Amino acid sequence: MTEHIQSEAAVRWTPGIRRALEVAGILAVLSALASVLNINSWNAGGVTILWPSNGLLVGILLCSPRRQWPFYLFLGYAVDFCVNLILGERIFISGYFSVCNMLEVLVAAVLLYRVISPCPDLTRRRQLGYLMLYGVLLAPALASFLVSFYMQGHLAMPNMHTFLNWFTADALGIGVVTPLYLSFQRRSPFADRSWVEIAALYLLLGATTAFVFWEMRYPMLFLVLPCLLFVGMRLRLVGSGVGLLLVAAIAGLLTAHGRGPIYLTPIGTNAGRSLVLQLFLALNLLVLYILEVMLSESQRLQVSLQESETRFRILAEASRDIIVLSDMSGIRRYVSPAVVELLGWLPEELVGNPYYQIVHPEDIPKIHELIRECRAGKVSNSLSYRCRRKDGTYLWMEANLRLYRDSVTREPLGFVNVVRDIATRKAAEEELHQAFHLAENLASVDVLTGLANRRRLDETLELEWGRAIRERTPLSIVVLDVDCFKLYNDRYGHLQGDTCLRQIADCASTAIQRSSDLVARYGGEEFVVVLPNTDSQGARTVAEEIRMAVERLNLPHDGNSHERVTVSAGCATHYPEQESAPEMLFRAADQALYRAKAGGRNRIETAHEVLTM
Repeated sequence: MTEHIQSEAAVRWTPGIRRALEVAGILAVLSALASVLNINSWNAGGVTILWPSNGLLVGILLCSPRRQWPFYLFLGYAVDFCVNLILGERIFISGYFSVCNMLEVLVAAVLLYRVISPCPDLTRRRQLGYLMLYGVLLAPALASFLVSFYMQGHLAMPNMHTFLNWFTADALGIGVVTPLYLSFQRRSPFADRSWVEIAALYLLLGATTAFVFWEMRYPMLFLVLPCLLFVGMRLRLVGSGVGLLLVAAIAGLLTAHGRGPIYLTPIGTNAGRSLVLQLFLALNLLVLYILEVMLSESQRLQVSLQESETRFRILAEASRDIIVLSDMSGIRRYVSPAVVELLGWLPEELVGNPYYQIVHPEDIPKIHELIRECRAGKVSNSLSYRCRRKDGTYLWMEANLRLYRDSVTREPLGFVNVVRDIATRKAAEEELHQAFHLAENLASVDVLTGLANRRRLDETLELEWGRAIRERTPLSIVVLDVDCFKLYNDRYGHLQGDTCLRQIADCASTAIQRSSDLVARYGGEEFVVVLPNTDSQGARTVAEEIRMAVERLNLPHDGNSHERVTVSAGCATHYPEQESAPEMLFRAADQALYRAKAGGRNRIETAHEVLTM
């Protein structure tokens, strides 16, 4: 009994002999391969190019229970200690270096555990951002400081050359191998590509890298990144990680042997050339991860929209009621499949025809009146009428007609008609309206700020432009841009940047007073205010209210000369004509914004005139 309890405790605190041997073997092989690359660099007077074993250990800890961490750290220490001895280091130095490596792994794992371990997915901005901060920057910097401090002497300042040598190699190792390991834990690490395609892609990448780093006459580093991007788009995050390791190995070996475009630079030492190579690898890594995040976010958005559309279609197609969408003139634009079961008509036989096509002649005046009342905005009761089947017979139906409007401008867009037999009631109609408005809102609202999005802006501007032409009234726009916002993101992080944008959006929304005015997020840190029937002075007044509201937020911004978050604005006003276009107004406002930026930021400029096309 006691032996059984001890056996269960061992299972809890250790991963098992087979798993331990697998991890030790992988660490040993990975360290051996990295040593081959680094020894070639050292022999040529360069520095350590890449040290991947720490990145692998970080990934293993993030995917393992915390109670097993001491075992993995001990195992990693033993392998690292042996590798250092084989590389010719003395026993004490080998032990000290291994302690620094394990401390680096532990710090990164502890800081990343709560963010990544519950659901590892480095295609999400938050997880990838924390990996870059804690795993690629903080943990390697701490270990590098301890190593460089010891190498320089206990009473002296750390040596920057030693610090950079250790830091860059470990940072690259974690930046490449940790995401690679975490991605391999997923079911389809290579995006379900065939092995033939995978081999062909890596053969292409390897051949391109070998060609670029063998060539000594022309600097063709620009050829490597497109190949890496192509591999990343086809094989996703795992493909990017393996591709970077392949590029690092080929480029490092050839550079160590005096080949490649880095020798065309004015840098005179091999150590400097190695650092340039590491910088090249780091930039490629950053671009690949940004691409992966963008692709993954785009896919998640598409899936979300498809699910929303699927729900709408399920509601429409599974309902036994006939759902009809028509425009303001009464022409049908959509008829649900239920019409086949109830009336025998195919949907395509009715779409494009007027609403009274299959109404009994005696009931047409009642339908006309229902349409007229609905256009006038009256809430109409349900209407019973006779509807002709395809076989010529008539069926008593009930029409529930509603006018649907733009959710912001309240302009009527068309009619929704739920047609059912007399025995059917309104439950499906309410579900249809909810699904319709949900889909409409998803398509017109900016997710981050809650303002109108670019699509909604274009639609509103086109609508107001036509209205201003008809009524001969002025139309003004204000283009707002957050000053030095890239520096704000770099200094305070993207999460704080998103919070800042939401606060500015609230300031802009509060400044407008009329329901016809519109505030939209134009893209990134840029906002647009559309002001119908507003002259130049009125537009400037609105812009000044927004500028002052943002200034009153008093958000710190060290990268801005005003030491807080500010906005600059460009205003433009025009009396639209038939031959004019909204782009002219945008161009004038944008030029005014440029002048505001050039004049010191946190200011407003007004376009003096709007040039015609």
